[in-house]
Amino acid sequence: MKSVMIVKNGMGRPAKPVLAALALAAALVLGAGAPQAQDRPDDDAVWKDFIAWFRAAPMGANPFSVYVGKLKSEGVPDEEAGRRVALIVKLFSERPEGAEAYYDRVFSQPLSGRPEQGGFPAEPSAFVVEKVRGLKPGRALDVGMGQGRNAVYLARLGWDVAGFDVSQVALDEALANAEKTGVRLKTEKASYDTFDFGTDRWDLVVIIFAWAPVSDPGFVERIRASLRPGGLVLFEHFVDMPGRQPHAPMVRALKPGELRDSFAGFEVEFYEEADGVGDWGGPGERLVRMAARKR
Repeated sequence: MKSVMIVKNGMGRPAKPVLAALALAAALVLGAGAPQAQDRPDDDAVWKDFIAWFRAAPMGANPFSVYVGKLKSEGVPDEEAGRRVALIVKLFSERPEGAEAYYDRVFSQPLSGRPEQGGFPAEPSAFVVEKVRGLKPGRALDVGMGQGRNAVYLARLGWDVAGFDVSQVALDEALANAEKTGVRLKTEKASYDTFDFGTDRWDLVVIIFAWAPVSDPGFVERIRASLRPGGLVLFEHFVDMPGRQPHAPMVRALKPGELRDSFAGFEVEFYEEADGVGDWGGPGERLVRMAARKR
């Protein structure tokens, strides 16, 4: 049988509000001067303070802007506030707690099905639907499964589906949505670093708008090793184009052509970079879509 692996947004699905917030954070950092070295909290203390605040912060407001206001109200100088925001932005791409805290809050909201309003769609990815059409069901992995829209769709087609996400709230919603649909899913709370992809395990893995570190050869090798012979990876994400506003680092948007290079050891069956609208609406983005099979 022709195997397929689908990897989706495991660390999350980068919604428009957080992208705008991170862009603002970058602007704030660029405008800050050199911080004073004295009496500065260490990196862990800065991160822990932010995460504790962020988990309880109100939804809807720009969290980085509000946090800078909090720091200034506490008497933190502009330069030091800029240093802390720069550090927080950096650690968002390195530590899973940031994505976990953000998506625990976001996934506490129901699937809206209205991406034009910044919500997560209830329908499965159109790219996934197209590429799995006619495939014989096997074992599928949904990486960064969120509320399970792709996982539930695959299960309805007869796939044996497992998925993981950093957000327990998302996993609980995925299981609830599966129960409503009358299908079963296997779920695990894990990050890209902690999930055991296994060896010769999956026929299908989906990575759809995930903050997946596919620029890391070691991560791509874990995917390759976990696929059964002929297994397929489906991937869709953002591309950072010269002359356009870049995405925040933790989104892990790719450079033009980078994805094809990262999967050079696979048989690439479909590849395109084109302007389009991502799953969460917006004015339009440069997107990359790929279907690549393990040789």
